[in-house]
Amino acid sequence: MTLACTRTHVHHNVPLPTPTLSLTHTNGKLAYTRTEVEDIMQPYLRKLRKLKRSKPSSLEESVAKTLFELETSHKTLRQELPRFHINSAREVKVPRSKKTAMVVFYPLRFLMLVRKVQRALTSELEKRHPGYLVMLVAQRKITKRPNDVYKLQKVQRSKTSSAVFENILNDLIYPSDVVGRRWRYRTDGSKLMKRIESRLRAVAYVYKQLTHRRASFGFMWNPKLQQVSTQ
Repeated sequence: MTLACTRTHVHHNVPLPTPTLSLTHTNGKLAYTRTEVEDIMQPYLRKLRKLKRSKPSSLEESVAKTLFELETSHKTLRQELPRFHINSAREVKVPRSKKTAMVVFYPLRFLMLVRKVQRALTSELEKRHPGYLVMLVAQRKITKRPNDVYKLQKVQRSKTSSAVFENILNDLIYPSDVVGRRWRYRTDGSKLMKRIESRLRAVAYVYKQLTHRRASFGFMWNPKLQQVSTQ
């Protein structure tokens, strides 16, 4: 029988986690569930989604530890990170680059929270993971394109492949802005998307790995678009 019980006492000198627990009542004894024991022994696992807590990769575990440390000690981030966790993390080897890209996926509902602290959070993650270029990407779902044209009208624009890929690119280059975009059509019928913003070659490679679409990046040097302050 499973009971919802508030924290009232300690069993076998094991410290209890915060307020409410689901305890299993067996023969008059109270026992912790496996998830609760893991949270007690390894509190940093709370920074991972529940499905990842039992078997996290070494990279995901390292990111979770860093997030937990920042939550407890960082002057700015400790106010925002308590309600934040990640879904997964993966490495992307970038050709002809000294650094490896680390792509950290987090739930879409944390998008605005991450935007507020993304510069500081990315900087701290890169400090604690030397040799990595950290990129934070919100986890989005693509709705399968229906064959029926009437059902197609009911598909949300934000869940189409085009919208998802656009948002992934915005996540990768943030806090930079997309200031230009053009499509180059080739003679074989394929097309190469060219964008102009301030980001690195690694972003183009990671974008291709995530979306299977090619993109090239560059700087805009038009002096008419530059803002100059005069005194």
